[in-house]
Amino acid sequence: MADPLDFQLINAVQISPRISWAQLGGILQVDASTLSRRWQRLKDERVVWSTCFYLEPPSTAATDGLALPRRTALVEVMCRPGHREDVIRACAARRQITSVHCTSGSRDLYLTLSAADLLSIDRLVDELGSSVPGIAGTRTHHVRRFFQEGSSYRVPALTAAQARAVEATLPQNPRRATPTQAYLDLIDALTDDVRRPVSAVQQRVGKSLASVSRGIDTLLAASWVGWRIDFAYNQLGWESSAMIWLSVAQSEMEKVAAALRLFPQLRMCASVTGQANLVASLWLRNLEELDDIESKLTRVFQNIRIVDRWVVPRVAKRTGHLFDDEGRWSSFVPMGLDPHVDW
Repeated sequence: MADPLDFQLINAVQISPRISWAQLGGILQVDASTLSRRWQRLKDERVVWSTCFYLEPPSTAATDGLALPRRTALVEVMCRPGHREDVIRACAARRQITSVHCTSGSRDLYLTLSAADLLSIDRLVDELGSSVPGIAGTRTHHVRRFFQEGSSYRVPALTAAQARAVEATLPQNPRRATPTQAYLDLIDALTDDVRRPVSAVQQRVGKSLASVSRGIDTLLAASWVGWRIDFAYNQLGWESSAMIWLSVAQSEMEKVAAALRLFPQLRMCASVTGQANLVASLWLRNLEELDDIESKLTRVFQNIRIVDRWVVPRVAKRTGHLFDDEGRWSSFVPMGLDPHVDW
């Protein structure tokens, strides 16, 4: 079980992924070598991992960079009896299936898919159903808009003053840039370890140390780069994850999403296609928290309808990282930056 300093460490790296241990030690009043050992222990115990990944820029109208638009879908998967583990292994091995979750209810799994466009997602789902014998059926929910992504989740372990001090270690007034192949190469070099040393990144990309250092500073401030520090929540005090599917009037969508973002349990919130038009992913210390969240939501927004709720007892893959049956990190499947890459 992690202690408060472990959670402070995780929280700090979530805010400033490449903060030095000396900088953080000054903020927390802890020796830098202690923080370094703590982080290494969390990694060795396979309960913490990190990801750097490309995001679609807010606008792809710029002509001086690469435009790599992406579409995301949540896909329910119904498995034939006795075939769920086979389906999990087959799905987890595919690059464009970024996440694989086990669920309760009428489906066995839900997947997160990423592709260049809606047609590509449709083809991916069709190919999956025809090539994996254990799949009995699928149902696709296309993401329309993210109100919060998993990479935005923060463990509330630091004080407000500490969090501000950590944020102040991020590069100040960085160079504005659009995606180029050189930056995508840097993302690829950091994809499974956001704290990889500059010297190790330099060996991978073949640039000078100074160029790599400047490039990483640029990435830290770029809106088209995601930095994600995750941990094995079921090993560190959380009982389960859950998904709630809501039917919300379009005129209230922004307000409901804003209310959901106030819950510390919220991981992800997005508008989607289907009977339910808003979905939220939650991390729960216990299942009773779900009752409290639903009660507060329906008390404030009396016209919303909870279409469905799923308990997620196990995550097999998240953002390219694969986990064992206990939820500990086991390996990484590169997600790829090219939207046209085959599985």
